[in-house]
Amino acid sequence: MMIDPKRYTSGRIALTNLSASIESLGSVEGATFESLVALSNLLFLRGDLLGRIADHDRAEEVALAAVAPSQDVGKVSYTRARLAARFHRFEEARELLDRALAAGDSRQEIDVEKAALLQATGKYKEALALREKLAKEDPGIHTLGALATLLAEMDEWAAAEGRYTAALDKDAGISPIPCAQLLFEWGVNAMRRGDLDRAEIIFAELEAILPAHVPGRGHRAEVALACGELDRALALITPLLAIADDPEYRATYAEILAARRDSEFLIEAERAATEYERLLARRPEAYADHAAAFFIGIGNRPRRAVELARANWEVRDTTRSRRLLQKALGKAQQAPVVHGGAA
Repeated sequence: MMIDPKRYTSGRIALTNLSASIESLGSVEGATFESLVALSNLLFLRGDLLGRIADHDRAEEVALAAVAPSQDVGKVSYTRARLAARFHRFEEARELLDRALAAGDSRQEIDVEKAALLQATGKYKEALALREKLAKEDPGIHTLGALATLLAEMDEWAAAEGRYTAALDKDAGISPIPCAQLLFEWGVNAMRRGDLDRAEIIFAELEAILPAHVPGRGHRAEVALACGELDRALALITPLLAIADDPEYRATYAEILAARRDSEFLIEAERAATEYERLLARRPEAYADHAAAFFIGIGNRPRRAVELARANWEVRDTTRSRRLLQKALGKAQQAPVVHGGAA
């Protein structure tokens, strides 16, 4: 896999254009429903690319401002469903999608969201049927890429790799962002199956076309850490702390410091713990899985990890959620009992 970066607009220009589009739509007062939804979508995208929860917060505020005065039940329900799904309120999202469909909203748009919802909650057979239908009707980078990621989650890795490649071949755009997001999903799934060499190759391709992709660099740092390349891991993660406000990156930073036997890791881990708890107080469903993984590991609060992993499993009964809960329970069993407080 060798993607020619010249095939796309430069990553720097793409991100500059994204921020310019956000600024051009930036006024909420007097804006139409459509422009507010467009602004919300762009803010969510920038938040995803740069690891910025502040952008996600503003995206939610803008979407809610769009639906507040609207009398269109279908559009309002669909928009609210996407927000609920984004923050892992899956049952609420399902009910809202049904309401949107009953109100006459676009069946194809609803099917895309339903497929994601089925996949997120572990209903892989139903999700696969819908993903295959969508990919057949409109074989593009988004539909084929989504099908590939589902197949990877189902441990159908050979089929997944074929769909990822087909998705890249179908990309006729000049923006590197869709390709970057696909490569990120591909690399993450390679990590999850333990193929670190493959993950490094994919993340290197991602960095070549969109160097500022924060989650890609963060996961590349995790790969370097897992391979014992501590200096490279530190060089990858350190610049992200000034860009992203997601505690995941500070947690990775703490892990790297611990591996380097730097006592500062304790301070950084505590900062990440505080940030996770702040997020959990606001959106417990959305951050339960990442926070549980953190408290199992460098966060070192195994009983808190069990609480969060169980809460995550209750809203999404997937192979990954079950493994996370089992890991948390195993770590908690090994932890010494601390009288007067949780470990």
